[in-house]
Amino acid sequence: MTAVPPTEPSPRALGESLAALAAQLADLRGQIRAINERLDQAGLDADLNLAARFEDLAQTVAGALDAAAQGPAAPYWIGLDRDAYHGRLADLRHWADTVLRQHYGGYELRECWPRHIHAIWELSTLATEWHRTYTGSRPDLARALEFYDRWLPGTMHRIADITRTCIPHCVTLRNPGDWIDGPGRFRSPR
Repeated sequence: MTAVPPTEPSPRALGESLAALAAQLADLRGQIRAINERLDQAGLDADLNLAARFEDLAQTVAGALDAAAQGPAAPYWIGLDRDAYHGRLADLRHWADTVLRQHYGGYELRECWPRHIHAIWELSTLATEWHRTYTGSRPDLARALEFYDRWLPGTMHRIADITRTCIPHCVTLRNPGDWIDGPGRFRSPR
């Protein structure tokens, strides 16, 4: 079997093919020009690596979502009913006795702190930050350092100031079942 040698295209066919290619090339150049104009209008440079930019944006969003999911809500004491108030106060007392007093000695925490709403607010915020820092399998070093350097000393200083003017028997002025109605005011349970 003999192969048929390929025939050379005619000059006219070559000319038509070249004209078709030139038209396609002109169309593509027009599309590229339109895309570049749209990118320019959007403020994007030719140097911009969009894939890398989208990856950076995805990491930023993921980091923000992780941070939001990790942190607990700030403690809020206003408007609690009596049972909720006593429940939270019992949890806070437990943390103060088992964590704060046992592991962070050297700070003044008078027995009357639960009688002072501002001390409760301060201590509950400190406890929340402690839980945020140390709850989990791997405590965050930066948060721990900030807790020791900033939050613990500042909070304990403010609580000492709040309770400093108490008379020695402040803790015994009211029955243990009394609860705070407002700063410095007590209300007996009904």
